Amino acid sequence: MSESWRRIRAVAGNTFLEAVRQKVFAVMLIFGLVFLGGANYFADFSFQEQFKFLKDLGYATISLTGLLVGLLGAAQLIPAEIERRTILTALCRPLRRWEFVLGKYLGLAALLGAMLMIMALMFWVVLRWKEAQLMGTEGSDTAVAQAIQAEARDPRLWQAFVLMAAKLFVISAIAVFFSTLATSTTFVVAMTLMVVFIGHLQSVAREQWLESGETLGWILKMFLAAVALLVPDFNLYNLIDEIVAGNVVYWRATLEVAAYSITYVLVLLMAAAWLFEGRDL
Repeated sequence: MSESWRRIRAVAGNTFLEAVRQKVFAVMLIFGLVFLGGANYFADFSFQEQFKFLKDLGYATISLTGLLVGLLGAAQLIPAEIERRTILTALCRPLRRWEFVLGKYLGLAALLGAMLMIMALMFWVVLRWKEAQLMGTEGSDTAVAQAIQAEARDPRLWQAFVLMAAKLFVISAIAVFFSTLATSTTFVVAMTLMVVFIGHLQSVAREQWLESGETLGWILKMFLAAVALLVPDFNLYNLIDEIVAGNVVYWRATLEVAAYSITYVLVLLMAAAWLFEGRDL
């Protein structure tokens, strides 16, 4: 197991370094950071509305940038190796295919995690900057000052960050799964986005499947059952909107969604490794 883990870490480290060197990821990260920093100038309302605006825009920016990084990174992992024929050299060594797939995903996850941490730090700076501005203009009243600090230092934002990271890791795992089947980056991106779109309708498909009875044909019922059972339910991550809106979301619910996400990632990686084992390269 130690040798296997050493090989997985080597693949993950190489994947991380290759991704960091690509200009497209640096451009997306810089875009996200600039947009986050500029968001401080877009809000000109009451301080509650300003913080609501900053949080909405901040999480949307981090989510979109993370989606692009994870999606494009995963789409290029294996198809690019096959196109360059470097995968043949890698697999000629004592490297199992499942180790290759897992190492690729962990390298991408490390890149995604680093990007999320950098953008979360920038988001924290923007919120504290806005807090300092508002304290200078509206902080003479003690109650108002406490309300401003509560908005800027809301610990529930960590819950939203955990949920966002979990969602992006699941999407990246879906993209890795399709990358083991395809040689085209476009196919991987299109299929992953389609699954994400279906995942937002998963709860509807589950309700239709459970409540349909005999009113639907068996083909449609089988399709709805497959969607309900196989596609992750991305509506679970709507808790992020509840947190940003200021509603109470308990950590138990957040951790349950995180555990759900980890389970899906493990299942997707096992399926990807199994499919990649039988692929003719």
